[in-house]
Amino acid sequence: MKFRQLALICAMASPYANALQVCTIGDEYRVLEDEGLHQIRKSNYQTFSEDLTPESLFSSNPLHQSEVKPSLIETEEVFPQTSSLLDSGPASVVTLEAEEAASMLKTIGRSTIGAAKGALEVLGPVGDAVMVGLWANEVAQSFKDETSTGYDRFATVMSLIDWFGVLKLPEREIDRQILVSRWNKVADGEHYSFKVHDDIVTQQDKKDKQHWADLSKNQQTMLEDLARGFAADVALKYHQYYQEAVLAQTRLTETLVSAIEEEKYKAIYNKLSLEESGKRVFASDFSSSCQAEVDALLALYPEQEINNNRPPLIPSKRQANRVLANLQHCQQDQLDSVLSLLNRVRSGAVEGLDGQSMHRLYQQTLKAKITIVETAALQLEQIKTKLIAEMRSEGHSVIENLFESGAVESVHRYFTTQADYLAIDEMSRSIFGRQATATELRQKYFVVQEGYRKCTKIGILGGDPNFRGCTQYTWIPAEIEKYDAAKDAVISQMVMPNPDGIKRVFEQSLVSLIDDGWNAQQEENWLEKQILNFSEKQRIILKAQQDKSIVMRWLFDSSQALGSECGGGNGCAGWSTEYLNKEHLSRDSSLHHIANWYAKTKDSGYYVHSKRRKKLESLIPEALDSEWRANNIKGFYSYVYPGSFDLDKYAPLISSALKDSNLDVTDLAATLPLAKGIVKTHIAEAVNAAELQNEGWLNQKIGDFHRYISIVHAQNTSTGHYASGEPNATGIFSEPLPAHLLRYMILDQYQSIDEEEPSYYYSTNNYAEMSYDTRLHFSIDALFDSNSIIANKIEQLTQVNTTFTNMPGRTCLIVYPQLKEALMSVSADESLYWLTPVSEWFDSLTRQQFKLFSTIRFGVMKQNELNIGCDLSPNNPVYWR
Repeated sequence: MKFRQLALICAMASPYANALQVCTIGDEYRVLEDEGLHQIRKSNYQTFSEDLTPESLFSSNPLHQSEVKPSLIETEEVFPQTSSLLDSGPASVVTLEAEEAASMLKTIGRSTIGAAKGALEVLGPVGDAVMVGLWANEVAQSFKDETSTGYDRFATVMSLIDWFGVLKLPEREIDRQILVSRWNKVADGEHYSFKVHDDIVTQQDKKDKQHWADLSKNQQTMLEDLARGFAADVALKYHQYYQEAVLAQTRLTETLVSAIEEEKYKAIYNKLSLEESGKRVFASDFSSSCQAEVDALLALYPEQEINNNRPPLIPSKRQANRVLANLQHCQQDQLDSVLSLLNRVRSGAVEGLDGQSMHRLYQQTLKAKITIVETAALQLEQIKTKLIAEMRSEGHSVIENLFESGAVESVHRYFTTQADYLAIDEMSRSIFGRQATATELRQKYFVVQEGYRKCTKIGILGGDPNFRGCTQYTWIPAEIEKYDAAKDAVISQMVMPNPDGIKRVFEQSLVSLIDDGWNAQQEENWLEKQILNFSEKQRIILKAQQDKSIVMRWLFDSSQALGSECGGGNGCAGWSTEYLNKEHLSRDSSLHHIANWYAKTKDSGYYVHSKRRKKLESLIPEALDSEWRANNIKGFYSYVYPGSFDLDKYAPLISSALKDSNLDVTDLAATLPLAKGIVKTHIAEAVNAAELQNEGWLNQKIGDFHRYISIVHAQNTSTGHYASGEPNATGIFSEPLPAHLLRYMILDQYQSIDEEEPSYYYSTNNYAEMSYDTRLHFSIDALFDSNSIIANKIEQLTQVNTTFTNMPGRTCLIVYPQLKEALMSVSADESLYWLTPVSEWFDSLTRQQFKLFSTIRFGVMKQNELNIGCDLSPNNPVYWR
C-alpha cells in the first residue's frame, strides 16, 4: 500500500490531526510508548481542550458561544427539568421586534439562516441580570440533582453508556466496530480461543509421555496468555465506553455552559442597545451603521478601469460636500451615543447594569458554571469506577464460563490419558517385556500372577489312613501391579489448570493496563511472535510434504526417473502395477499404509528392489516423523505455541497476504521487517474495508490482529491527558473533561463567597497574579470606580470626543489620530477585556469608528485629487446640524 493510502486510513481512524503520527513516512504504525505516547496524549488533549494548556487556562477570556440555541431536548428523558429550563430560558423582561431579534441573534454569534422558526422564537426570552442569575443557578442545581438521580434509572452503567448515543457522539460507530464488537464475541464464546479443544479430533501417533506433559504445561501457559488477551480485549472495550462517557459529559457540560453564557450576553447586550430612528440598535448593527452615508460617498468616486481613458465623472462641489458632511455627522452621532450610554452605565443610571447587579450576575453565572463542571467531573469519576468494576466482573465471568464449559478439563484429560497410555505401556514392557494390551490400558493394572488355590492342610482322605492328601485349600488372589499416575515423576506434574490462578493473571494484567497502558515492546514482540510461529508452521508443513514426496518418488518412480541416484540394475527395479494394486498402494496412500507394507516386505531377501528398500528404510521414518510434526502443529497450534493463534485458520487475510508476497514464508525471520510491513498494511486495509462489512467480518479476517490495531486506534483516538506520563495520569481510564471546562474546577473556593456581598475581595492589583474570578470582580469594580485606570481612559476619551463633537459639517479634513488613540486605549484596557460581552460591544464600536475614519479620509483625498473645493467651514451653516 502506498504511504498516502495508509495515511488516509490512519486519518480516518482518529478525529485528531495528530493521529497521523502513527503513520509517518518511512515508518510503519505501531503501538506507542513512553515519550511518543505521552506526546500524542498531551497533543490530543490540547486539541480536545480548544488548544488550552495547563499553563494558559485563563490567559484569555473564556468563550462559550454556540451557533445554534443550546438544547438538551434529546436528553429530556433523563434531564426533564434541566432540558425544560434550557428550552424556556429565564423570565423575559423585554419585547423585541422580529428585526431586532435578528440583530440580537447576530450579536450573540447566532444566525436565523436556515432556521425553521422565526428570529423571535429562535432567540427566546431576554432576561435581565437578576432573572438570568437566578435562572443560571436553577439550571446548575437541576443538572446536579438530575445527574445524581436520573442516571439511577439505568439498570447498569452499560445501559447508561448506550444511552449516550442520543448525543450523536462523533466517531462512535466506527470506534465501536473496531473495539467493542470483538470482545462481545469473545464473551459470547464465539472466539476461537474457546474452541481450541475442537482442534483435537484425530489420534496422533503416540510420542513419549514427556511430549504430552509438555503440552499439558503449555496448556497452563496458553490459558495465562489467553487471560492476558482477555484483559487487553476487555480493557479496550470498556475504555471505549469510558471515552464515550468523556465525550458525553463534555457535550452535556458545554451545552449548559453555553446556554448560561448566551443568556448573560443577551441580558447585557439588551442593556447596551442604542435607540436609532425608533428601533433598538445592537452591537452587531454597528458594522452597518452609516452604511447609507458610506455608500453615497463611494458612489461619487467609482473605481476607474485600468484601460479606460475617459475622464472620471466629477461630482459637483455641493454634492461632494453634502455627502462628506453627512458621513461626518453619522460617525460622530454614533460615537456620541455610545459614549453617553457607557457613561450612564458607569454612573449606575442604567437599571440592571449597575455595579451591584453586574457583580451578582457574573458571580451567579460563574458559580453555575463551576457547579455544572464539578457535577460532570464527579459523574465521570463514578462512571469510571462502575466501568472498571463491570469490566472485572465480565472478565471473571468469561473465565468461569470457559472452565464450566468443560473445554479446559477435556483438553487436560486428553493429554493425561495419552501420557497414561504410554506410562502403562512402559510398565508392561518392564514387567513382561511386551506392549500393554487394550484391556490393561483400559483397566490400568497388570495381573503378574493369576489367582489360584493353595493347599494349606494335609490330612486323611475318606477316613482311610492309607490315603492322605490336602484336606483344606486357600484361595491365593492374583498378584496385581496397579498403575499409579501420582508415582510417575512426569505425569504427576500434569496438573489441571485452576480458574482462580487464571483469574489472578487476568487481574494482574488488568491492573497493569489501567496503571501503565499497553506496553509497546510487548505488543511488537507479540506481533513478531505470530509471524515467526506462522513461518515455522509453514516450514514444518513444507518439509512434511517434501519428505512424503521423496518417499513416493522412491516407491513409484521408474528406474530411469531415479537415474544415477539409485545406480541401476535389478536392485533399482520398481514394483509392477499389478503388485502395487494388489497391495493397495498408490500415490494417494497414506504414509502409515506404506510403512505397514514396508514392515511386512523389508525382509524378503530378494535382490530385486533391494536398493529401493534400503533407501525407503531411512526415508519412511523421517517422513512419518515430519508428518507427525505437521499434524501436531495443525492440531495443537495454541499448545505448541502458547500465546499464538493459527493465522491459516483465524487470520486468513493475513496468511494469504504473506503467502502471496515474494517473501519466503518458511523463513520469515530473515525478512521480518518486510513481513511486519505486509501484515500491518493488510491490517490497515482490513480496518478500512470493515466499514462496509458486518461487524464480525474484521475479526474473521484478521483474528487477534484485530486487538493490535485496536490498541493503536485507542491510543491515537484518546482524548488524552494534560499530564500524561505523570503519576496521577494512569495509562487508561484517566482522560478528564477538556481543559476549557475543567479549568473552572480550580475556582472551587469561589463557591463559598457570600451572595449577599457579591464584590470579591482581592489583595493585588496585578492581573497576572489574580485568579479568573478575581479578575472579573476587579474589572467590574474598575468600571464603576471613578479613580480606576479604565475610568480615567474613558474620561479621557469623553473629553477628546467633546472636541470633535462640533467638527462635522464645519471642516473637510478632520484629524482623527487623537480620537483613535483614545478609543484604542479604552479598547485595549485589560480590565475591560475580562468583562465580556461589554468589551466585545466596545470593540465593535471601535472597529466601525476606524472604518468610518478611513472612509471620511478617502472622501477628503478624492476631493483634493479632483480639485473639488471644500465648502465645510465654521462660517457656513449649510452643512451643520
